Amino acid sequence: MNPISKHLKEKGMPMIWQLLIFCLILNTFVIVLFFKNQDLVHTLLTLSGPFFLFGLLAAFQAHNEINIPRIILTTGAAITGIGEALQNLLYFNVPVSEHFILVFEEIGILLIIIFAFTHALMFEKKFNIKGFAVDFGLLTISVLFLFLLVNPNLLHDLIYLFNFQQQILVFNLFISSTILALSITHFFFTKSVGVTDGLRFFLTLLLIVHFSLEIIISFEANENLLINTLSLSVLYLAGALAIVFVFIEDLSLDFSAIAPTQMGRLFMWVSSIFAILAIPFGLVIRSTLDAPPLDLLIIGMTSILTSLVVLWRIVILIANSNQQKRLLNALIKSNTVTGLPNYQGYLEKLSFSKLKNILVVHINIEDFKSINDLYGREAGDEVLQSLATRLKQLPNSLLATHIQSDQFLVAFHTKDYGIKELIEIIQKDLGIWDTVQGKSIAVPLTIGASFGEVFEPEKLAEQAEIALKQARSQHASFAFFVEDRVENRIPRHELRQILQQAVDDCYLPVHFQPIYDLKDGSLKSLELLIRVNSKKHGLLLPGQFLEQAKSYSLLTSLTQVCIKMIAKHRDVIGDTIVNVNLPPYMLRSPKLLQNFIQSFKEEKLDTNQFCIEITEDEEIAAHELVPSIKILKEEGFTIAMDDFGTGYSSLDRLSLLDVDTVKIDRSILLTAESGNTTILEWAISLTKRLGVSVVVEGVETIEQLSLVKLLGADSVQGYLYSKPVAAQEIVDIALNSNDIKIA
Repeated sequence: MNPISKHLKEKGMPMIWQLLIFCLILNTFVIVLFFKNQDLVHTLLTLSGPFFLFGLLAAFQAHNEINIPRIILTTGAAITGIGEALQNLLYFNVPVSEHFILVFEEIGILLIIIFAFTHALMFEKKFNIKGFAVDFGLLTISVLFLFLLVNPNLLHDLIYLFNFQQQILVFNLFISSTILALSITHFFFTKSVGVTDGLRFFLTLLLIVHFSLEIIISFEANENLLINTLSLSVLYLAGALAIVFVFIEDLSLDFSAIAPTQMGRLFMWVSSIFAILAIPFGLVIRSTLDAPPLDLLIIGMTSILTSLVVLWRIVILIANSNQQKRLLNALIKSNTVTGLPNYQGYLEKLSFSKLKNILVVHINIEDFKSINDLYGREAGDEVLQSLATRLKQLPNSLLATHIQSDQFLVAFHTKDYGIKELIEIIQKDLGIWDTVQGKSIAVPLTIGASFGEVFEPEKLAEQAEIALKQARSQHASFAFFVEDRVENRIPRHELRQILQQAVDDCYLPVHFQPIYDLKDGSLKSLELLIRVNSKKHGLLLPGQFLEQAKSYSLLTSLTQVCIKMIAKHRDVIGDTIVNVNLPPYMLRSPKLLQNFIQSFKEEKLDTNQFCIEITEDEEIAAHELVPSIKILKEEGFTIAMDDFGTGYSSLDRLSLLDVDTVKIDRSILLTAESGNTTILEWAISLTKRLGVSVVVEGVETIEQLSLVKLLGADSVQGYLYSKPVAAQEIVDIALNSNDIKIA
């Protein structure tokens, strides 16, 4: 199968119809070779007619969807084909009215013309270049007016010297040339030529040749058999290409949307300026040719007509500009999935509100990524849309906003004594279950709230976010902002100075938390936990600075300082395995990863003594992490997946990534402790089947310890044995857990 045939088959044109097209094309060459035998020529053309119509019908039915442009095109081509078939029957003295045939053919040509301009409008809609059809029409009219101004006798000749059939042919020739110009214009807009573009171009070119030859024939005193045969063969060749075009046409016009919008503006200015200058330019040409002056009525009428079209274009331009501004403004201030205002929309709508006693709640969908992973992004979008609808229906709701992918902000009007009741209603109405695609899906929500008698939207939103973080850190479903409970709230500029000072001093008061083996109670490893010291604010925990450190591009530097701190404490650490958290963005960057590995070599640390915990700070596809993990393992590091069951951890990552350990998040343990042990049991069982060691985080009670032992976990980490401690206290936790007395 040659490449062209293979390409046509991929586009949806079966081999049987490719063979038919080949025969029709071959037929056109045969009738030219034997043009002197008109009986043979018209016999072949008559026999080709039914095959042409069957081909068009098959091409039309090949498409799953039916649209109006395709109906117009195939109907126009079919009617034209039938008209030509009737013309052939005249040769065999079949009693058919020539006038009827001419009208019939013109209906077909008219439909093809309508399709061509519909195609132009589709182009306009695809690229949102409103007015493109007007611009093209304006340019065409201007060129025609210029031509008539230079040679006004042409219009007189066309009306009085040409017969009706010749006038029709000239009109067809003009329209075909216009369509050809339209195809060329499309090329300049898209800077690419597809198969359908090439077919449309050659099909139009063949029609122009056909109409030109027909005009020549109409002026011939005696019938020229060669020209007549060439005209018919060209028309049937165009028909064969029409079948191919209908089979493989792509009416979506899926081109790049960057260049066309710029070209659209240029095309608008060119057509408008040319329309304004066409009449003066035409008059100047007439003057240089010493042509007689034109009737002022003609000049006036053409000037008025072109001016009206230019004014129409200006109106469209202004309307389009206003619509674009409104659309852009709406996109900037709203979320495209839910249609709710975003944070900017929240500030704009409520900043000038005179209302008092406002409650603002910040709602987070916990582990939203897992919904996308398990059920697909469409289901995730449905969850967001469903929650948005329910938020708008909550009592006393002033405004519901969608500020991040899985976070919402809602403002309520309520008295302070009604806050507790309102929060209970919100939690009850929202619940934790939603029905999506006919399935009940758990959609756990965490809520932070803040109340103000004087409404300050930005301040209340910030306080609600702080309350949300408190709720999440405490694994609670709700937290209310209380000023006295906010510790170490540090201004951003001050925090940046503290972080930069820690990097400059190359010092961090790192802490370690032990991980114990459940089989023999031995100390399995120490997880390094980053801390930052401030003379003014004391010891800062990760929740107070990690997000800002990343936004300031200081997290990488802080990680390198941590490695230096490990080297300083190598005597107390001994040969114990140390777990080091590594953000995914450092894994994705070859340069940052190499710098990370080099830091261990510079400090002469044995990489076999370190386990790299992949944290879940951002959404990065699992396959992007595979090469980096391979490099780390080749360097001697072991790998752990942190916080399995929350954030962006998923079965997809577990199946793709070559990890040695999985750390199951505390939230799954809490769910199991409440009576539903299925998820924890499943997570431990599945992980161990993959040959991966299991650590359960957040073990704080004897009951929890007994449960994870019963379910087969390998190791535990939690406050039951020890909170994170400074390096000098490692000696106190470097014991066998069986020797530690649990209160």
